[in-house]
Amino acid sequence: MRVGRIAAAAALAFLAGSAPSKAAPAAVPPAAKVDAADLLPRAYAVRYKSLADAAEVVSTVLSPQGSVTLQPRLKTLVVQDHPVVLDRVGALLASFDLPPRNVEVTLSLFLGTDRREVPPDVPSRDVRGIAETLADFTKWNAYAPLGKGSVTGAEGERVTVNLSDEYRVSYEIETVQDANVKLRGFALYRVSRGTDGKESLQTVYTASVVLPVGRSLMLGAAQNPESKRALFLALSARPR
Repeated sequence: MRVGRIAAAAALAFLAGSAPSKAAPAAVPPAAKVDAADLLPRAYAVRYKSLADAAEVVSTVLSPQGSVTLQPRLKTLVVQDHPVVLDRVGALLASFDLPPRNVEVTLSLFLGTDRREVPPDVPSRDVRGIAETLADFTKWNAYAPLGKGSVTGAEGERVTVNLSDEYRVSYEIETVQDANVKLRGFALYRVSRGTDGKESLQTVYTASVVLPVGRSLMLGAAQNPESKRALFLALSARPR
């Protein structure tokens, strides 16, 4: 399994997905021959996605004379354009407005220690792959597992995973695609508890994350490049 490269710095690195290409506008009659009678209105119900997102997708295929109107109360888009464009809009929305997809995300947290002056112990089975992968990229050469978890959620859901008593991850599943999974507001927290049992959260890292399907993504964090310790979080996604 391929693992993304990580920079040995305070900031976390992550793999970014490629931006989706926009569909080419449908062929329409030359502007000089366009007549208002050639433009027809058609309503499209949007069941699963937001109207704003659906309108943004539709706008990529409208002709210069086309327009789209949102009707939030009916959760409907009204598109006015040439018949050939309206047919394309219907096909586009049929492939876009799909039920939320589920995805299983697996997370494993490790503590990396700089022990270059002392040969590290033989890594356990849990961390052997991590140690071998990161050996060429970082100065931290000894690893210990801190916690792990796996959770399944659907697009649009906010998910919280307790990796251990001390560490917690939270994120929103933005989109689930065959090639990648986008997690919005991804955050790793360190959990502490007072004498009264009340929890307090310290943010270790927060960002938007793109997980490639079929590969692992590695995130790492250290206070500074000279730190003797760093946290590493391995993530993988499997659409359901």
